[in-house]
Amino acid sequence: MGLKEQLKEKIYIDKLYNSILEKIRKYGGKIAVAKDFIRELLKKADYEGKEIRDLKIYTCNDDILVLDNELPIYRHTTVEDIAMRRSPTLGEMISLRNIKRILTDSDIVFKKGLDSLYYLYNKVLSRLDLTVTPAEMRQIVEGGISAYRQDESAQVWETIELIFEILTYKEVGAELRLPPYLTYGIPEHNNGKRYRDLVIITPDYREIKLIKGSFLASEMNTVFHLTQVALGKEKADIEGANVFIYWGEQALKLPSLAEPHQNN
Repeated sequence: MGLKEQLKEKIYIDKLYNSILEKIRKYGGKIAVAKDFIRELLKKADYEGKEIRDLKIYTCNDDILVLDNELPIYRHTTVEDIAMRRSPTLGEMISLRNIKRILTDSDIVFKKGLDSLYYLYNKVLSRLDLTVTPAEMRQIVEGGISAYRQDESAQVWETIELIFEILTYKEVGAELRLPPYLTYGIPEHNNGKRYRDLVIITPDYREIKLIKGSFLASEMNTVFHLTQVALGKEKADIEGANVFIYWGEQALKLPSLAEPHQNN
């Protein structure tokens, strides 16, 4: 896959992972309700599935995963051993040799529950090469500018998503959202309380406005200024196609995107 395809895949995987977490939260922590989404994640991580007894087991290299509400991943064991432990027959249950193995899996368990999900998510991401060159960044920016000037809304949003992935933009917290406008910023702290370079986008992607600087989400001045810019009562620092140019300049400042030095 080329860079654009790899970035699109990263965006899709992020959405898939977040959909899984959202569904689990919605149903009180029950992992089983998101089985279909988890199967897709397993497929992308190249796990092979099989049914043994009443268990849905997936394997990849040393990993043996059981797709159930605990979502355990086992290592240093066999599929047959897992089947006996998780779904023993009556004969196996009355065997003294098997009792301890049936009652505990601490000797073979690698991950469980949400830890397993996070492990799978990162395993899939590790297969992607998200290295961006300056030339590729310019190509993305130029494509965005062209799409914007030609009013190709689908292409505009696709380009914005790619740039947001590179520059680590996120949708702002609820306190800064201004429906129906789309509002994004670069989080400066993990708690999402401060954002840099806020962007306001109309639902049809025809207006893109950027406010440079660092903004504390809880400050009334931030909300007021953002609202005034969105409504056109105050001017943004950068607007329209020039926003794409600014994004490109910011991307080229990233350590991973620095121009190679020329030897004289």
